[in-house]
Amino acid sequence: MSVGLIKWMTQSIINLMAVTVERYLKVVHPFWSKKYLKRWMIHVTTVFAWVGGILTCVPAAFVTTTVQDGICLPYFVWERKEIMVTYVFWCFVFLCVIPAMLFVYCYGRIALVVRRQARVMAAHNVQASAQTNAAQMESKRVKWNILKTMMIVSGAMVICWFPVHILFILIHLGYERYGFNATVSLAYLYICMNPFIYAIKHDGVKQTLAGLMVRFRRAVVTNSGVDP
Repeated sequence: MSVGLIKWMTQSIINLMAVTVERYLKVVHPFWSKKYLKRWMIHVTTVFAWVGGILTCVPAAFVTTTVQDGICLPYFVWERKEIMVTYVFWCFVFLCVIPAMLFVYCYGRIALVVRRQARVMAAHNVQASAQTNAAQMESKRVKWNILKTMMIVSGAMVICWFPVHILFILIHLGYERYGFNATVSLAYLYICMNPFIYAIKHDGVKQTLAGLMVRFRRAVVTNSGVDP
């Protein structure tokens, strides 16, 4: 498994965890988040995701990487087996177990709060005007769409990256590299899936992509000298 992949995975997981916590606070604790959640915190978290990804894997990779038969083997040469086992299990817990538990808890609570809010809105809709009902239904649809998008992204992360980490542990415990290409390909597949998930589920992304396609088509037509 390449150092770049591990670094990217770490940074992506930290980002997903940060977005999950931010969504959780805004939906489950809206008054607290409005008062204490500041924009600078989001910027610091973004920087921390990149720095954290580098500090998590690059130092260990430098001291444990070797080249055999022209092939670079990262995380291969360890001073002691105990250190290696501790590191790979720590990566598994930090990058898989903790994020999975966080996703289940936060999105479970968010789903409960959104459903409870929907029931309250339904009770008030009896006396509300049609315009108010439409606005409330649209707000509910947007919230559920965002929630479903992040749940799909988080679930895909767990499904695509768990096998890589399990294989990473088995290899360093002395087992053969069976299924290495398949599991790494699955991890890279998640990278390719993300844009399509957002494009399918998020209205803002759909509108942006549609606008880009229209401008690209106009540019092509203009450059070809054909009247649109």
